[in-house]
Amino acid sequence: MASEAPTRRRSKETKAKPLTFRYTARAAGGRTAKGTVKAPSEVAAQNLLVEQGYTPLTLEPVASQWSLEGALPSMFGIKQADIIQFSNQLATLLESGLTLLPALQLLESQAVGSAAFGRVIRSIAQDLGTGKSFAQAISRHPSAFSEIYVRTIAVGERTGKMESVLREMAEYMEKQAAFSKKVGKALMYPAVVFTVGIGATLVILTVALPPMTNMFVAMELDLPTPTRILMATSNFLVNFYIYIIAVVGTLIGAFIWYTRRPAGRRMLDQVKLSAPLIGVPVRMSELARICRTMAVLLNAGLPLQEVMELLPQTTTNSVVQDALAQVKAGLFLGQGLTYPMSMNSLFPPLMLQMVRVGEESNNLEKNLFVLAIFYETTADERTAAMLSMIAPLSTMFLAGLVGFIAMSVIMPMYSMTGNF
Repeated sequence: MASEAPTRRRSKETKAKPLTFRYTARAAGGRTAKGTVKAPSEVAAQNLLVEQGYTPLTLEPVASQWSLEGALPSMFGIKQADIIQFSNQLATLLESGLTLLPALQLLESQAVGSAAFGRVIRSIAQDLGTGKSFAQAISRHPSAFSEIYVRTIAVGERTGKMESVLREMAEYMEKQAAFSKKVGKALMYPAVVFTVGIGATLVILTVALPPMTNMFVAMELDLPTPTRILMATSNFLVNFYIYIIAVVGTLIGAFIWYTRRPAGRRMLDQVKLSAPLIGVPVRMSELARICRTMAVLLNAGLPLQEVMELLPQTTTNSVVQDALAQVKAGLFLGQGLTYPMSMNSLFPPLMLQMVRVGEESNNLEKNLFVLAIFYETTADERTAAMLSMIAPLSTMFLAGLVGFIAMSVIMPMYSMTGNF
């Protein structure tokens, strides 16, 4: 259990919103350096300074100022598409013969990406001009470059494979973004249909139906059972809507509070992996992400131990994070990958077999690439099957609801016609 805590802490810091810290530090040669650094926490800021060759003397947070990027990150902040485009274009410029600093200055002059990312490129170029490595320069911008990206670039600098590493990271991020977008689109239709249907039903019950039911009561008709049920539901919603809103709001708040606690979050994450319809696609997508990330990092030259340290940062599912932490602990104890994986039900037999063969043949990254493609395809197929079931089920539910309301309103009208 002790080995899991640092992994969870690093993963949480990586997802946190970057803060700005003002520092005073001792640089090489004894000179004093001052400046600011962005990091998710004070500990992360100290680690960044140490990695850059500084000895921190003072470190204090800077009060954040309001900005469009901070207020509306999805519109004005740094997007993953900016990082992908930057990686591809920088690789192209390096392959054409330009050195790193002129290539960055050219990208800055072309205003690649958003204005916020343009400022990031300018800062990276300035850091390179002061003698920092490219990995050290981008590590100062955790809001743009993940720790996985930074460490992979550092390996590319050491091995002289910067162009290929940039291409691999761009392709990796493109595939991750495309897969997430595909899953989101698959779930959009049933969610919209269900939301619109429930909203329309509430409007009918609280606005359109009460005047009609009052007419039925005034005429003292012998109302059928469906109409009486509908009238009771409508009266309850109209007369007690304040209490209903309060109860629903309290339940939603309690659910959010509980799921933000470790036990509640783990329970919710476990449900995502095992629930009917959504469980298999979610699990397959998690396995695909694990395999592709490991393959990309190993192919870039990172040692397996370092890959396993970074791997929990690629998922937000705490059950998957704990499983990866257990595998990492087993790896550090000399048990390899296959044995600690076999101790957790998250990893299916096919993955265990392919990993075992990859370890024995020293061909692990290729086997992981094959597994990533297989699980991505499986996740796509299961997501499509899930959508093909959810869409008609939601439509049938709404059709039944609308039919019940229509029947409940029409049946008393026949009684009225008979009385006349």
